[in-house]
Amino acid sequence: MCGIIGIYQKNKDNKRQLYDLIEKIKHRGPDHTGIWCNKDISLGNTRLKVVDLDENSNQPFISRNKRFIMVFNGEIYNHHKLKKKYKIFTKTKSDTEVLIELFSKIGERCFSLLDGMFSVAIFDKKESKLFLVRDPFGIKPLYYSIKNNKFIFSSEIKGIINKKNNCIHNDQSIINFVKWGGLDHSNETWYKNIKNVRPGSILVVDKKFSISQKKYYFFCDNVKNKKIDRDNIPLQFKNLLKKSVKEQSKTIRSIGTNLSGGVDSSILTLFLKDNTKEINTYTFGYNEKKYDERKFAKKVSSKLNLKNFTSICSPKDINKHFINTLIMEDEPFSSFRQVSHHKLYQDYKNEGSTVILEASGGDEIGAGYTGFLWPLYLDQLKKDGHDKAWSSLLKNLNLKKNNITEISNFVMAGIENQKNYGVCTSDGKKIIADNLISKSYEKKFDLGPPNYPKNFESHLQNSQYIEFFHTKLPRGLRYVDRASSGSGREARVPLLTKELVEFCFAVPNNVKIRDGELRWFMKKSMKYLTNNFIKLNNKRSVADPQRDWLRKDFKKIVYKLFNSRKFKNRGIFNQNEVIKYYQHFLKNKDAHSLGIFQIFITEIWLRLFIDNNSSYFKDAKLDEFIYETN
Repeated sequence: MCGIIGIYQKNKDNKRQLYDLIEKIKHRGPDHTGIWCNKDISLGNTRLKVVDLDENSNQPFISRNKRFIMVFNGEIYNHHKLKKKYKIFTKTKSDTEVLIELFSKIGERCFSLLDGMFSVAIFDKKESKLFLVRDPFGIKPLYYSIKNNKFIFSSEIKGIINKKNNCIHNDQSIINFVKWGGLDHSNETWYKNIKNVRPGSILVVDKKFSISQKKYYFFCDNVKNKKIDRDNIPLQFKNLLKKSVKEQSKTIRSIGTNLSGGVDSSILTLFLKDNTKEINTYTFGYNEKKYDERKFAKKVSSKLNLKNFTSICSPKDINKHFINTLIMEDEPFSSFRQVSHHKLYQDYKNEGSTVILEASGGDEIGAGYTGFLWPLYLDQLKKDGHDKAWSSLLKNLNLKKNNITEISNFVMAGIENQKNYGVCTSDGKKIIADNLISKSYEKKFDLGPPNYPKNFESHLQNSQYIEFFHTKLPRGLRYVDRASSGSGREARVPLLTKELVEFCFAVPNNVKIRDGELRWFMKKSMKYLTNNFIKLNNKRSVADPQRDWLRKDFKKIVYKLFNSRKFKNRGIFNQNEVIKYYQHFLKNKDAHSLGIFQIFITEIWLRLFIDNNSSYFKDAKLDEFIYETN
């Protein structure tokens, strides 16, 4: 893992500014910092040595023909195969050198051949063109900003932020977050003048500073044209995942897994042990038993005879780590759970594994959310008619026919979901009511839901596509990247290879969900595992004590923030209605905490990044920060 950064500006020496900016992302690559500059462009890299310790593999990399300069973040797992196939000569064992020589040889076509996670910047000295490229699923981040013919890019937003030019909030992103749940449906960020390169795309900046962006990876076409053997799909899935873990277990540094004790992280741990003798497992937990995952993780690690390190997150820890987590994230996150994730990496920063396998993406590729039952019903309705589809829905919901209330709630939620988005998504209905947003602010911006694409004939596939590319997974990948990079660690995601994801999307609906079992084919694949040990764990879905903490431990803090003059004068939220909303939440045990948290963290983010210099508040406690900025 590395951090990449650059400034493209004609006839301007930006070397000094580059050094200042690269310090902001140095945590991503603590082993080496390198730069390359000429009269037009300055490129920088911070390197974490994972596969090759050779100093000759330090970046920026210059092609053998001296035409191309490249900085690279990520891993190319098939670089050995590409090197052999295209007869590429290299002086090092680095995948970076293979990539720049492959680009030099066949051009942009090379990116569609890569199997890995990456963000890359290549400058063509001959044509004075800058190429920015991101992996197919957006595992590795890449942001950019342009103003007055000055183009800046970075692995993290903090590497671009300039109080004079870039630190202006994007009101539409605020609306999308607080009202619709933190969507990532475009290339927009929370900063008006900072955007992200879309996954599977190439962004080109020419010498006139004209920007063009085009796709090199066509996921939907690949899935539609995918032919899979319908015999024993669970076994095929198991073999594909095992292959992926084997490829991603290659490292000269220590390796481990973030282990929750659930299906995905457990199977990754088992497969990793098959490839690597010495591995560690890491788990964060809570003192509140109903949210604590440590018992599940301990059961798996004990079964496999592995060390399991744990990190406890309490309200005191949230208070201590909240601001630093937000500084590391650059943009608001969706729950206290992200603080727990960051704390886990920080706790084993000095003694833990350098490479960590994360189980991101399992629910998205396998149809693992309850909300996927609604699009499945619509697909069955079209295919089999009302009676069969309705009977199947009741069976999948595990509800009795006379459970009118639950059935009605599910149906109405599905109808509203379809009405709001035009396509089903398990993200569901809007988070907060319109009256919580001030009237004056409401008039300025689009308060409606995003317009999602409908790329497949299947409602279920469209729903999966939205969760995978636009909502849940993009958020999750950002959290994983920032938590790991903040501690100088590399997180890998074996469930997210092109081969595996395309296969899972192409699996028939009745194999994805069957007899009330979400992700049926993935869970069925567990039968082929040694001792079938994962079946022992009847683990609940991922959750945290946020609802309890917001009612009790953070009650004074929330009230202080919502009642402040600054919150009122901000002009975004209707203060009186927000306070009523919070009071209702306190009195009703069944009320959701998400809306409260969205409003809460939005105001904190505005104070931290827009009103103030975030670096000033580094290591500040949450209660201290709110007191000082009120």
